[in-house]
Amino acid sequence: MRCGYRRLAIFVALIVFAVAIAYGQDKTAPKTVSALDLQRGTQIIGLLGVPLGELVSTRGRIVESNTKGGGTLLEVVEVNGKALSGILQMKYSVWEWGNIRQTSLPAGKILKLRVYETGGMVGIPIETMKETVFVQTEGWGFGTSLVLVNRE
Repeated sequence: MRCGYRRLAIFVALIVFAVAIAYGQDKTAPKTVSALDLQRGTQIIGLLGVPLGELVSTRGRIVESNTKGGGTLLEVVEVNGKALSGILQMKYSVWEWGNIRQTSLPAGKILKLRVYETGGMVGIPIETMKETVFVQTEGWGFGTSLVLVNRE
């Protein structure tokens, strides 16, 4: 029986390795942006359609994530009075100096919130895992999330 578990473990490890290698082989040449350009004022337009860091009024609801790792997301339906054309679910954090408490965000209820979108690198580079160990990750790349500042 032990031999069966060992074979299964090796099989799973090989699949994870193959998927990780395939994930790291993007067929399109990446666009390059200098960190200096970003530090010197290049604006990044976020998923909300406004520059990162711009405080906006939103309407949305807290929903449970259906992805591995779970948690809750903010499903944004409107930004600055304009309805979005599709569903936008984003990770969020709560600005501790605003008037929002995590416990005061009821799931499913439409909320009017003041938020800003922030961004940065997320995940683990594939080369790091090749030299060490493969772990579950969302992939290495630029990602954004929301900061909930105040309830309106």
